[in-house]
Amino acid sequence: MRNQQNQALSRSNYQLRWMRWSRQLVRWALGGLLLFLAVLLVGLIPVNNRFSPTTDGVEVAVVSNAVHADIIVPVRTDDMDWLERFDERNFPSDVSAYSHVAIGWGDRGFFLETPTLADLNLSTTVNALFLPSRSCLHVTFTRPERFDSAPSVTITSDQYKDLVAFVQRSLTTSPTGNPTGHPISIPGYSYSSTDTFFEAHGTYHLFNTCNSWAGQALKAAGIRAPWLSPLPKTPAMYLPNQ
Repeated sequence: MRNQQNQALSRSNYQLRWMRWSRQLVRWALGGLLLFLAVLLVGLIPVNNRFSPTTDGVEVAVVSNAVHADIIVPVRTDDMDWLERFDERNFPSDVSAYSHVAIGWGDRGFFLETPTLADLNLSTTVNALFLPSRSCLHVTFTRPERFDSAPSVTITSDQYKDLVAFVQRSLTTSPTGNPTGHPISIPGYSYSSTDTFFEAHGTYHLFNTCNSWAGQALKAAGIRAPWLSPLPKTPAMYLPNQ
């Protein structure tokens, strides 16, 4: 009888401890969610508020889908030739006839293993968001008609140089640490005949996403953009034609 009472008491204590831990976990989860939302709201505060577009310069566009944002710029200007920088030999087919290039940064595993949203799986998403992970740069040569409805802005040559420098700093190059060295391509991965991937600096996580990188690129060029932009569609929310 006493053993049965002890066992019942033990089960009761275990249930009480589990209930206390469950309530604590719920509080932590709610607290974390509220903190995340607060950071997001504060992050939407714009920076570079004195920015004004120019009528004679380089047009920069931002293309976003449900999860990802790319910066789109001309392939060649007086300040930069991206075809030389990325080397067309790294791409599955001839890209020399394309006028623009889309550049995006993101989680390496997500990029390489998720060519379409249909390929998205839970483990890849969880790893990308909650575990700091390696990154890479996705580069796609394209044409204007493919992004003619995307938000865009025209910036000066000096501002464009700052944007170029930001992208250059994102690339992992060989020799290591040399900003003008050769970008390191990731062979065997592409979504089409005109795109490929390059190794990149930076760690991907919940507060530093592909959208964050696009927003940081705009800020580096002096363009009005959110202070933080980890969510889809947020990097371009302050562009003049939005």
